[in-house]
Amino acid sequence: MNRKLDLNIGWLKYTQYMNSFTNPDYKSMLNNMRHHLKYECLQDEEIFKTIVPNPEYKFYGSFDNASLNGMDEIKDFYYNLWDSESSLVELHINHCSPGDWGVACDGEWYQQIPGKVLIEQGNDNIDKDSFYISHANLSWFFPFEKVNNKMLLVGEICYIDEIGSSLTKLDQDHVLTLSEAKNNWLSD
Repeated sequence: MNRKLDLNIGWLKYTQYMNSFTNPDYKSMLNNMRHHLKYECLQDEEIFKTIVPNPEYKFYGSFDNASLNGMDEIKDFYYNLWDSESSLVELHINHCSPGDWGVACDGEWYQQIPGKVLIEQGNDNIDKDSFYISHANLSWFFPFEKVNNKMLLVGEICYIDEIGSSLTKLDQDHVLTLSEAKNNWLSD
């Protein structure tokens, strides 16, 4: 990738899908998903208001097939992500289909990760002072539940093609800072 991440790509695609439906629950779920992405990327604790009180996340093909249960584990997941400076994501959504149960999507994930974090994760031949783009194809399924007349995320089920993923070292002038990301994010 010969440029900085554009975090608005996923936001705009979720918005496009959201605006294509008339079903108010579908629109609400997709609105939740775009805000969830925004809060995750920008390290905003508002993310926890997009989730039910007792969520469950499951990852397949990556993160050692982790399963996270309950808000405490979910909060630890996000705080660790944010503390590692690994929250900036450009999401390319190829397909997105809401249903009465939730939303199913597939696409590509581009995540900016510091070299020091990749080394801690056991990666070799990494420059600890550089940043990298981790790219993977994935499918994600987000079940929802109506709570107090609001559609909240019950959890995440993500299938990540770790075998087909790649790491690319970023030129220093292509590293996106959190403050740049916050300044560049589109408003509602």
